[in-house]
Amino acid sequence: MARSFAALAFLVSHLGLSVAHAQTSPLPRPPTVDRLQNGLTIVTVPFDSPGIMAYFTLVRVGSRDEVEDGHSGFAHLFEHMMFRGTERMSGDEYEARVASYGADNNAFTTDDYTMYTVVAPSAVLDGIVELEADRFQHLQFDEATYRTETRAVLGEYNKSASHPFLRMHETLVGTAFTTHTYSHTTLGYLRDIQRMPDEHAYSQSFFRRYYTPDNCTLFVVGDVDRARLLRLVRRHYGPWTGRRDTPTVPVEPEPTGTGQRRDLVWSGTTPRRMMLGYRIPGFSVASADSAAIEVIHALVFGQSADLYQRLVVREQKVIEMSSWTNDFHRDPYLAVSELTLRDSTTFDEVIAAISAEMTRIGRGEIPAARIDQVRSHLRYQLSMSLETPGDVAQLLGQLVAATGDIGSLDAYVRRLETLTPEDVARVARTYLTDARRTVVTMTPGPADATPEPAPATDAGLDAGAPDATIADAGTRTRRARRGGGAR
Repeated sequence: MARSFAALAFLVSHLGLSVAHAQTSPLPRPPTVDRLQNGLTIVTVPFDSPGIMAYFTLVRVGSRDEVEDGHSGFAHLFEHMMFRGTERMSGDEYEARVASYGADNNAFTTDDYTMYTVVAPSAVLDGIVELEADRFQHLQFDEATYRTETRAVLGEYNKSASHPFLRMHETLVGTAFTTHTYSHTTLGYLRDIQRMPDEHAYSQSFFRRYYTPDNCTLFVVGDVDRARLLRLVRRHYGPWTGRRDTPTVPVEPEPTGTGQRRDLVWSGTTPRRMMLGYRIPGFSVASADSAAIEVIHALVFGQSADLYQRLVVREQKVIEMSSWTNDFHRDPYLAVSELTLRDSTTFDEVIAAISAEMTRIGRGEIPAARIDQVRSHLRYQLSMSLETPGDVAQLLGQLVAATGDIGSLDAYVRRLETLTPEDVARVARTYLTDARRTVVTMTPGPADATPEPAPATDAGLDAGAPDATIADAGTRTRRARRGGGAR
C-alpha cells in the first residue's frame, strides 16, 4: 500500500523506503523515498536511460499561495530569480557550469507549484547536486538585480497579452472564482506586476517563507545510484534550515446560480473563440471522481468523440476543439475546454451541443464498451508519455504537488482501471452541469463592437457584457500547453 508523505516523515529520517509497486504501475521499477531530518524529501526512480538522469526540484508553492493583497505573481517571479546567482556564484557562472556539464536546465510555474528541471549526464551528479543545493540555500540578489527581473516579468506579461488566450483565461478564472486565489493566475494581476519593482523587501520574505527544505522534493530519475545520491544530498542539503509558511487559502463557495457567461471583443484579427470551465473537485485518488473527469474529457472533446466528429469533421462548424487533460489541482478548479468556431457558427449552438452531450453522459447513455475503450486508451497513453527520465520526474512532481503522496500515480492508474460506467455518469451529472459552468466567448471587431449576446431564454447562462477591466485579472501559465513560464 502506498504510504503518504506524513507517514514517511514519521517512519524515516535518513533511512529510505520503497513505495509498494503495483503490478499495473506505469513505472518499470518502484520509486524510493528518503527524507532528511530538515524535511527535504528525495524520490529516486530507477529508469532505463544509460548515462542520463533527470534532477528535478519541486517547490510546493504557486499562485495558490499568494494570499496577500497586492502581491500576486511572486511564485512566478522566483522562477526567474532562482537563476540570478548566489553568494559564491553569479547567475552567468551558474549557467556556464551547467553548460560545461552538457546539461539542460529550465523551470516552470503553475497554480500549485514551481518546478526546476535539470537533465544531465549521470557522471556529473556530484556537480549538479552541489550547484542546485547552493542556489536553493544561498540565493542572493540586490535591489538592482531584482528590479531588472521584475521588468522581464512585465515584458513576459505584455507579450502574452498580444494573444487572445490570455484575456480569455483571465476572464474565465476571474469570473469562476470570487474568493479562492485561483482567481488570479500565475503571472499575477497586471497591477501587481507593475508594482513589483518596489517590493524588494517582500520578495526576500517570500523566499524565506516558501523556499524551505520541508517544502521541496527532489525527483532524481534515471541512471543514478541511490546510495551515492543520498551521500551527496546529505552533505550539500543537510545544513539547510527553515520551515514553510502555511498561509490560509480561502475556500471558494460552491456554485449556486445557473452558470455564468462573459462575452469579450478582441480589437484585432482572430477567429471566434470560446472557453468553458466546469467547477470540479481538486485532484484526488480517494474516489473515482478525478479519473472519471479525464474519461469525460475524452468522451466529449477527444478526436474520436461523437461530438468532435460531428462538429469538427462532418459539419465543420468548429475549427478546433480540445480540453485541458491531466490539469490536476490541489483545490477545486475547472475542467476547461477551448474551441475555435467558424464565422457562420453561433456560440449558442455549440454551447447547446456540449450541454446535450454532458447530459447524455450523465444519464448513463454511453455504452460500457465505449467507456472501456477510452479507459484503456488513457492508461496506454499515460504509460507511453513516460519516455524519458524528465517525463517521469515531471508527472510524479505534478501528482505530489496535488496530493503530497508519491503513491498517487499508482493509485490513479488503479482508479482508471476500475472505473465503472456508473462512476462516469455520476460525475457528469454532479459536476459537468450548466449550473457549474463558466463560459467566455471572444469575437473579433473594434473595441466598441457588441459581441453576440446570450439569449435571455437560456436558463443555463448568465450573460455578461464585455468588460474592459477584466484583462487585469492575471494569467496562469502551464508549461505543457503554453510554455508555462519557462525562462
